[in-house]
Amino acid sequence: MARALKEIGTLCLALGLVGIAGGQPQQSIQPSILGPILSNPSVQKELKLSDEQISKLKDALNKVMEKHRDDFAKLVQMSPEEQQKKMRAIIDDSHKAMAGVLDGKQMKRLRQIEWQIAGVSALQDPDLQKELKLSDEQKKKLDGLFSDANKKVQQLLQSRETSQEKYRAVFKDLEEKANGVLNEEQQKNLKELKGPLFPFSQPKSDR
Repeated sequence: MARALKEIGTLCLALGLVGIAGGQPQQSIQPSILGPILSNPSVQKELKLSDEQISKLKDALNKVMEKHRDDFAKLVQMSPEEQQKKMRAIIDDSHKAMAGVLDGKQMKRLRQIEWQIAGVSALQDPDLQKELKLSDEQKKKLDGLFSDANKKVQQLLQSRETSQEKYRAVFKDLEEKANGVLNEEQQKNLKELKGPLFPFSQPKSDR
């Protein structure tokens, strides 16, 4: 079952959930503690995380996981609207937990890296929307675009479509239209808000 597409990027990055980010459909939601970003050695180096901070982050985010344990079990049974609301609460709690361990500079860079990796999904992050000063009309247009894209993904899933090209086409179309909602100044600010490009890459498997 497809989750709310508008929350995919941020949620997956913050909590390491298995989802359809990048256009790959999955059927379950499994939380991890640090998630794919903070557990990445290159990110830890970029943020200059100490061993003590890494340990504290694990403890803090573990508490978030425990708090929302029942929510994770129920997410796949919720409507997209209910999922969105619940996931936003989990995301907010997760960022609050991280902010309690990281200093201001580290947290700012972490958000930049999250937004970079999230791609177009970052435009649904309330924090980024606030920074970009999006109007209510722009937010409404983005909601419509993400809702339409989510429906297309659900249709592909229901048809048991396995071609990744079709999923990528949905995301590419969404990206072009969503970026088109921003005016020239906002597009410039978006680039600045994402900060210096971070060459994120997944660690190679030993297998």
